[in-house]
Amino acid sequence: MEESNNSANKRIAKNTMYLYIHQFVSLVLGLYTSRIVLQVLGVSDFGIFSVVGGVLAMFTFISASLRGATSRFMNVEMGKKDGNVNRVFNINLTLHTILALIIFLGAETIGLYYVCHYLVLPEGKLPDALFVYQISIMTVCLGIMNSPYASLFNAHENFLFTTVMNIVNMFVKLLCVIALLLYTGNYALRLYAIMMSLTTVNSFVVYHWVAARRWPSIIKLRIVRGWDNYKPVMSFGGWNLLSTISFMARSSGSDLLLNSFFGTAVNGAYAVSRTVNRQINAFSVFFDAAAAPQTIQAYSAGNFARCQYIVNKLGRVALLLFELVFFPLYIELDFILHLWLGDVPPGVLTFCRINMILLGVSLSGSGLGQIVSAAGKLKWFKINISSFFLACIPIGYVLFRLGYSQYSLLILFILADIFQRIVQLFLLKRILKFDSMSYVRNSYIRPFIIAAIMGSVLWGYSFFNVQNVFLKIGVVILCLLLTSILVYKIGLTKGEKAKLKRYIQKVFKK
Repeated sequence: MEESNNSANKRIAKNTMYLYIHQFVSLVLGLYTSRIVLQVLGVSDFGIFSVVGGVLAMFTFISASLRGATSRFMNVEMGKKDGNVNRVFNINLTLHTILALIIFLGAETIGLYYVCHYLVLPEGKLPDALFVYQISIMTVCLGIMNSPYASLFNAHENFLFTTVMNIVNMFVKLLCVIALLLYTGNYALRLYAIMMSLTTVNSFVVYHWVAARRWPSIIKLRIVRGWDNYKPVMSFGGWNLLSTISFMARSSGSDLLLNSFFGTAVNGAYAVSRTVNRQINAFSVFFDAAAAPQTIQAYSAGNFARCQYIVNKLGRVALLLFELVFFPLYIELDFILHLWLGDVPPGVLTFCRINMILLGVSLSGSGLGQIVSAAGKLKWFKINISSFFLACIPIGYVLFRLGYSQYSLLILFILADIFQRIVQLFLLKRILKFDSMSYVRNSYIRPFIIAAIMGSVLWGYSFFNVQNVFLKIGVVILCLLLTSILVYKIGLTKGEKAKLKRYIQKVFKK
């Protein structure tokens, strides 16, 4: 068993490495691409693209809930000795096909009505917004149809392929955006929407083709009859649906609230801050993604000790990786934003700072969702998440009506996530008999000590008014080195330090 666990741990580490290679390339290309897009479109058109996408995202919550169910049931089936993955695949493909049709109809009726009558847009921009909206509808429906195929690669822990695929798509996006620099007409926003849809089409074709070559028996199409076959997926997806609706309502609702009270310029600033967050978030969640299949399969096989071990480590590693990125960025965030964007739109700095803190709070639950998903007892967990998420939008509306700033909404999100996490840990202990205190001790204490030390460093540095560019760069590098030392000395266990040393020695010997 020990040998098997060691092999599984190595596989998690290898898959994580693939995902981090992807993320490093994504960070470099993504930030550079975002800068060019902002330069070509301008903050207002960038905000239009973001808020129109937000309207459409409200119709994709059903797909998101089913994607979670697809991955979960595939992993559970693979954890069984007599599992029938082909049956699960066809059940989910049927459901995704139906949902693509539902979302298409909903987007072309309710969503289209909202865009035409309620979306706040600059004068003369409605035709552009409608064009972007139609392209987005087709892209989303195509992505939904591709979801069961993409889930197969994750279930088989084939992260090398997905890493290569995503990097290729990023280069395609970059080349398209560079080509957009040469365009001098009035339809830059429309061309950008078309170009961004190309990566979805590319993924759809490649995933289908590769899956047909690797797993022909799994993706063999057949009709699975009987409501009993669909009921478990629908039930699981139903509770997932509740939390996904609430997440989308908070995400898309925040876009619409900001648009209604402050206009597309603030939407653009908010969208830029979320771009930064996505890059930071990916550094932390990839370890979670790499370990998810093993967590669910171990639970399905009855190996609960293994589940607790993986989840405890996930919680700590996610926060440590977040700190490695957070503190070096935060200490000179204004300077880094100017390096990235050149001219930083008003409000971006404050949005970024608060959003980064919000991200740290959300990452404090890394791994917990996997064990809830594995157990399949979603009801009270999803009600908990949904209640706190949904409450944010009406409360945010009241805050804006009372005259509070656009940033107050994110402060509200932070408070809601903290209380939601406390309730989640209580429910885990009560319903799943999960050792929540073990998770808190193993996941929070070491990162919290590092945060206290680095927080003091940030506070002390705030009294210095450093203006020299080279000194600012030096401060960022020193902050990264200090955070890395603290993560190694305080964040890692003795066993992890020993493994890291052996790995480094092995690399240098080569």
